[in-house]
Amino acid sequence: RCLAFRCPLHSFERAAVLTARGRLWNSTFLEEFLAVTSVELMVRASVSVTSSIKNLVLKDASTQIPVSIHLDPGAAVAGGVPWWVILLAVLAGVLVLALLVFILWKLGFFRRARYAPPAVPQYHAVKIPREER
Repeated sequence: RCLAFRCPLHSFERAAVLTARGRLWNSTFLEEFLAVTSVELMVRASVSVTSSIKNLVLKDASTQIPVSIHLDPGAAVAGGVPWWVILLAVLAGVLVLALLVFILWKLGFFRRARYAPPAVPQYHAVKIPREER
């Protein structure tokens, strides 16, 4: 993919050197070029100057550089997780969950709160004789 860079050069003496650097990340190489062991990139760069200077001379305004990239055999290739690791993780999770439930059960977390049954209310009423009613 090509990228265009534009930068102003306000003032410089007799010469200017432009340096461009790039990186190819290991994960990018492993994801995009998984089936190959080496890739050769052709890097092309050209410089153009828009200026009001009339005596401006560009030497080597364009260049082409080949870059070879080789896969390190010791590098970790993106692969799946072995089935026994997944099984071991699931068993460890179930064991931790069972241990947590057992500890909470021993501490009484799952017991129902037992309230005293409601007693029949007793009223202390005053008996009014029939004659006074």
